[in-house]
Amino acid sequence: MQVQEKITKILDIINYSADLLKQKNIKNARLNAELLMGYVLKCDRLKLYMDFDKPLNESERNEFKKLLLRRLSNEPLQYITGETEFYGYKIKVDNRVLIPRQETEILVEEILKEIDSGENQKIKIFEIGTGSGCISIALARELEKKSKDYEITSIDISQDAINLALENVELNKLNSNKTKFLNESVFDLNYDLNEYNFIISNPPYISKNDFENLDSEVKDYEPSVALTDNGDGFKFYEKIFSIANNLKKGSFIFCELSFNSKEKIEELLQKFNIKNYNFTKDLSGIDRVLKINI
Repeated sequence: MQVQEKITKILDIINYSADLLKQKNIKNARLNAELLMGYVLKCDRLKLYMDFDKPLNESERNEFKKLLLRRLSNEPLQYITGETEFYGYKIKVDNRVLIPRQETEILVEEILKEIDSGENQKIKIFEIGTGSGCISIALARELEKKSKDYEITSIDISQDAINLALENVELNKLNSNKTKFLNESVFDLNYDLNEYNFIISNPPYISKNDFENLDSEVKDYEPSVALTDNGDGFKFYEKIFSIANNLKKGSFIFCELSFNSKEKIEELLQKFNIKNYNFTKDLSGIDRVLKINI
């Protein structure tokens, strides 16, 4: 990092940092450098290029250097900045929770489509494995925009995740009377879910074997409990499908799916005699969302 000490202008530092990140095979190296710089200077990327010739002071250079070193160690950008965006809403993230993925927005879209096409009744949602709370929070915000009557209960096995989800509820100014976040496991539920008309989940679906082969950026930093079931990757789906026959008629189950899991998912659906379902593909053509009509 000695060369960085000799350069002070925004554009020069971004160019140099992007080269370093690229050498470490970090994807979107230049974008990462720009976002780190924007975080240090508390401005957006457009402002960076309007002031590209502006020098950083010593304090700003030192802060940027510390953040860059963390990124060069494969720590995810979102953990470094402490936030990300999901479905247009700001979400706090750190190593207590999985970083929200763009493909999970499809799950939110499909749930909202079903709500929009249905009767104007109270929406009661139960989310299994909430993590940062991003799915429930996005749904709550969107339902408020539509003036829908709703209630959302979200559970997670991690109390740390629940604590962060509650911070995100406050950050997004949600009505805490309509959104509940509970430290519970779906495998230990001792109450009836029949009152809910939507059961939703983006469960840990990476198998134990696949987890060992994940990129360092994921395996070494994101919580394993949010990534893998320490089995074949289908443990949570099997539990969720076992609930289906106890739900009231006219309700729905929505789940995010992993790559190349459709065949095994259909085997499980047959096992539990679930016949009314369909899949939605993501932009890469992967069957990403499962919808079950009860």
